[in-house]
Amino acid sequence: MQAAWWHRAADILAQCSRSAASTPSSRYRFAKGSLVLYSEDEALLRRFQEIYPEGADNGRASEAPLDVKCVVRAYDETSLAAVIFDDPEPLDSFAFCQSLFPDRGYVEGPVGADGWRTISSRQTPDEPLLALSGNFALVDRRQIWQPFIANYAINRVLRLQRDMLFFHAASIGIDGCGAMIVGPKASGKTTTALALAARGHDFLGDEMAAVHRMTKVMLPFRRAVSIRPGPRARQVEAHLSQFCYPSEKFPDGGERVLVNVSSMFPQAGASQAIMSYVLFLRRFAERAAAEPFDFRLEHFQMLSPLACSMWGMPAGARIIDMTRLLRGVRCFVLDLGRPEDTADLVERIVSGRYLH
Repeated sequence: MQAAWWHRAADILAQCSRSAASTPSSRYRFAKGSLVLYSEDEALLRRFQEIYPEGADNGRASEAPLDVKCVVRAYDETSLAAVIFDDPEPLDSFAFCQSLFPDRGYVEGPVGADGWRTISSRQTPDEPLLALSGNFALVDRRQIWQPFIANYAINRVLRLQRDMLFFHAASIGIDGCGAMIVGPKASGKTTTALALAARGHDFLGDEMAAVHRMTKVMLPFRRAVSIRPGPRARQVEAHLSQFCYPSEKFPDGGERVLVNVSSMFPQAGASQAIMSYVLFLRRFAERAAAEPFDFRLEHFQMLSPLACSMWGMPAGARIIDMTRLLRGVRCFVLDLGRPEDTADLVERIVSGRYLH
């Protein structure tokens, strides 16, 4: 009886490497670094094209120190695909993936041979999704693996950017003044950011915010937005009713519409802005309201830095970085009302016209 594939990972990888054909590359820009993707898997290519249509940076031919190469080799005669990274810094890939996806239902799977370690879904712990060793991975193509590998690859690029801090947050710019909008999933970050984009304000991103830890410059980190059912700004609702966009189902069972912001609101730019405000979303309410507060050590749990920002850095050093980052930044707790009313409130706050 043949051993399970994760026990033969090294041999399979060597065989795949010898058999692979060359493929054209695509380059995607993420803050100050790039992912150079060579993929023989069409589904992975489509995912990047759909989710990061504005991140494509194929005009840059020269390599940069913050570039990560990712080669994906798939074969008709096997249910596996090889993923090979060319990364300027060594990485404990298994520990890194564990830190990236703590709440996605992944667990360590069966132990492989020769130092290979596997990751499985909690529902099927004995059937690994992928096996990892250093810069190499093998994925089971019978499962949905593309979202995992896409996020893993992007975070390899982000973790190299030591002068940047990345947050799970939306970010907008109003007349060069930047605001980061922080809140858990389904708290209204995308709804609020789109309501402001509809008014022509800079839309830097709705999922990840990129901030230089010393200068407080916020860089664009735009991706196609996933719009949930629920309250929407009138212009967003009108656009969605006029055009047909693809939708996708998420692990939580919800269905969301996938829209490129530049096609929805071409007047919304993506210029850099200096972070001057942080808006913490608290709850949905009858009317939009805000409360200013002084950010202190006990408020750090309200921030949501990405794991890649903490990777390889002592926690104390990153806390100091974030303390410095928020020095002089005005912080507010926000209750969300109707999207238009909330956008009015944010405009008043950022323009200095809000009187509590």
